[in-house]
Amino acid sequence: MIKLTIDGQQVEVEPGRTILDAAKLAGREIPTLCHHPAVPPAGACRICVVEIVAGGRPGLVPSCAYPAQDGMEIQTCSERVLQSRRMTLQLLLARSPGSEVIQEMAAEHGIKEIPFPKQTGESGDDCIMCGLCVRLCQQIVGASAICFDGRGPDRKVSTPYADRSDVCLGCGACAFVCPTGAIDPAEYCPNPIEKIPNEFNCGLDSRTPIHLPFPQAVPNKPLIDRENCIRFKTGGCGACADICPAGAINYDMTDEFVEEDVGAIIVATGYEIMDPSVYEEYGYGRYPDVVTSLEFERMVSASGPSNGELTRLSNGKPPKSIVFLQCIGSRREKNGKPYCSKICCMYTAKHTILYKHKVHDGQAFVFFMDVRAGGKNYDQFVRRVVKEKQATYLRGRVSKVYARGDKLMVRGADTLSGTQIEIAAEMVVLAPALVPSSGIRDLSQKLRVGYDEHGFLLEAHPKLRPVDTNTAGVFLAGACHSPKDIPESVAQAGAAASKALGLICHTRLSREPTIGIVDESSCNGCFECEGVCAYGAIGPRELTDKKGNLLATVAFINEGLCQGCGACAATCRSKSIEVQGYRDDQLFAAINAIHR
Repeated sequence: MIKLTIDGQQVEVEPGRTILDAAKLAGREIPTLCHHPAVPPAGACRICVVEIVAGGRPGLVPSCAYPAQDGMEIQTCSERVLQSRRMTLQLLLARSPGSEVIQEMAAEHGIKEIPFPKQTGESGDDCIMCGLCVRLCQQIVGASAICFDGRGPDRKVSTPYADRSDVCLGCGACAFVCPTGAIDPAEYCPNPIEKIPNEFNCGLDSRTPIHLPFPQAVPNKPLIDRENCIRFKTGGCGACADICPAGAINYDMTDEFVEEDVGAIIVATGYEIMDPSVYEEYGYGRYPDVVTSLEFERMVSASGPSNGELTRLSNGKPPKSIVFLQCIGSRREKNGKPYCSKICCMYTAKHTILYKHKVHDGQAFVFFMDVRAGGKNYDQFVRRVVKEKQATYLRGRVSKVYARGDKLMVRGADTLSGTQIEIAAEMVVLAPALVPSSGIRDLSQKLRVGYDEHGFLLEAHPKLRPVDTNTAGVFLAGACHSPKDIPESVAQAGAAASKALGLICHTRLSREPTIGIVDESSCNGCFECEGVCAYGAIGPRELTDKKGNLLATVAFINEGLCQGCGACAATCRSKSIEVQGYRDDQLFAAINAIHR
């Protein structure tokens, strides 16, 4: 370890560290504009200078590029240091008077006016020629798509030969590290810059290739998007591995399929919302201010793309009038879903309250078919929206949403008054139908669980076994079964967990006696029964003699999986399979008992 003194405080750092690194360990903030941990230091901006007073060659040195040495004594705020920083900031401010970053840094050092006339660059130029973007593109990304062009006061950052080329990856790394925000990647890339949409925020903002999937993710650790990461696309970069202090970046790590023997499975795949763009009359996808309820939920969330500030996507202003449309795709026999999505009435009421909290002088309108608020205090909640928040509820459908100027005209009917209504709104929120998650049918076939015509999984009995399925050990929880709100999903999840625990906490299991049995003496091993078994309960069994010689391969029924449906018995040509309790002799005995 290297020992040095910074402003009278002794600090220990590892060999190879810079004075700037040591100062951070000592809690000293040294201003800098040209330093980024992903790029090798160069000391170009000269703002991070410090003074060496002992233990080395005395004088002013850039702390981001000068290595720490044993026995050094450093001053970060001496008069010489402050005078040098003020001079540098005055020159930078003269070059880029419109840069907010330089203005704030200059104000911190007591610089209020520009003492020099503008020296170089065009009006409003924020580039300070630190070279951070150039070094990043060349040394880290490995693209060399930008470079310095010209000399003296005409020097600028440009592409080689001032021509755009496909060398630029469009990654935006140069803009990310630019200390003054002077770079627009579109100026260098011939192809459109594609941002990575943030799936959790419904694509309303963008994310980086390394990101957390969503807040409170389990495990709450970032992941690398291989499809968009430069390292996996070009083999370059690797900055994240260089600067990660924990050494947690492993590019060789891949997804793994882990097989586990389990005693129970709880299916909780959730739901998706129907794409409302199929209904062109509502304008979703054509007008930016027509959003879905899920997008609106993210817009008003404090962790959302706008940090909870509700603004129109078209102009960034808060909407003074908003219209909520319910049953978009729900309760429609044609081109929709015939079932009720169940939760739309309540979350629309919640969204109305959230809207009034964000826009106090705004007016909310709600078009509905029926208010289905079945639950404890649910109806009182809806009434509170009408009375306290002055939301206008209109019973009827909307026929069309179209633009007129900067407004959205919502044309519909109020069946209670029997009149046609047209509302000039600034935002329209659609409540689409809830549909099962994609891939639920494939999952149900793997688990051998039935599903209805809409794709929702079927329970064993709607009243007596609401969380069980016909496959033993598989239980349902949440919206994979049907549209559900949070309280009902929580209750069903608790019931499914209790069922699972009750199943696996015993050393011995009880089952229904009515299961299939195989007469091994007559089974010819055709295994047609295996193909028709919906529960995967039938498999092969080898019969051997005392010496271990194979005699025959016959069907075998797993008693824990068999549900006694009788499909195998009806298929067996040799009549070697019967359902216990429904054998021919048992049925004949029951018939004879009736006649007696």
